Amino acid sequence: MASVYKRGKTWTVRFTKRENVYDPELQKRVSKLKQKSKGGFKTKAEATQYGIKLEAESISGVDVTKNPIFADYYKNWIDAFRLPGARPATERRYQVYVKHIRDYFSDEKIKSITNIEYQRIINNFGQKHAPESVRKLNGSIRACVKYAINEGVLNKDFTANIKVTGNEKKKRKVSYLNANEIEKVLKECESNLQSKYTSRYIILTAFLTGARIGEITALHWEDINFKNKTIDINKALDQATHELGPTKNKSSVRKISVNDKLLDYLKQLKENNEDYVFGLKATHMPPTNNAINNTLRSLLKKTGINKPSYHIHSIRHTHVGYLIYKGVDIYAISKRLGHSNLTVTLDTYANLLDEYKDKENKKIVGLLGQLF
Repeated sequence: MASVYKRGKTWTVRFTKRENVYDPELQKRVSKLKQKSKGGFKTKAEATQYGIKLEAESISGVDVTKNPIFADYYKNWIDAFRLPGARPATERRYQVYVKHIRDYFSDEKIKSITNIEYQRIINNFGQKHAPESVRKLNGSIRACVKYAINEGVLNKDFTANIKVTGNEKKKRKVSYLNANEIEKVLKECESNLQSKYTSRYIILTAFLTGARIGEITALHWEDINFKNKTIDINKALDQATHELGPTKNKSSVRKISVNDKLLDYLKQLKENNEDYVFGLKATHMPPTNNAINNTLRSLLKKTGINKPSYHIHSIRHTHVGYLIYKGVDIYAISKRLGHSNLTVTLDTYANLLDEYKDKENKKIVGLLGQLF
């Protein structure tokens, strides 16, 4: 209920509501009084109108007594719903998001953020960041806002109908190897395999599976089924902490079919007698990303391929590019990659798919031209 009264020369509204809430210490529901006051209205009519608005919002399920600082609310939401069980890399990404929210929203209250204000924030953020970074941050904020609406803190979604922008120049350029270059690198890689140096084996595995580097380095011998010719991806190794953790998402847990040649090469590593398939005798751990990249750069140099930006993570994209080039169904590729849905694959490899589409269109035109 809202009451209006005069204080000095201005009018004040006080909203009062008693609710039954659960008290974890008493382990029972107790009655709690919630109040919200706002003064400074020049006329009684203005104050009354505001009181009516509060009552209407309360009836619709909004807790009008709550209006937290959005940056604080977002951090609490991250701590409660995103960080538990998160991989170290994911946890670091959310810490960056929290910093961005604090920088761009400062101490603004959640209910005072308007749709147009949020669009301006996204526009400003997009000037300094790649479109993909903007899309991911916006997605996280939208999830938080949706929770706030469900919790009764908000009655409107200020992230609705937002146009996500981004700085195209900030896009990370992905380098690919064509079929001829892949063949050269693989041959060079095979030419000097020594079980005590496992980086080359990792590079071969990356080219032939398309798995993420953390998934490959996490492999133990029980993850390789030599009989069924599959590699079981069920965990990931974090390079920063050297700890095993879950895969990127549930869809990333998968079995990848591989050929006999790769399996024969992997068998050579059994003589190292390490728990990790690619474990080194000196450390009992797989080589670092830096060590793997150094080996990869050496292979590129020996084969005369000048692509300075090509690194171990690029091999996953090359794997996809080769499969698309060979006409493999995009759904099968998506499953092999461990993407959560087909949309992720289509968005990530849109450029490659466009190139393949152009190639197929020319093929279609040529085939139809044979009809007359």
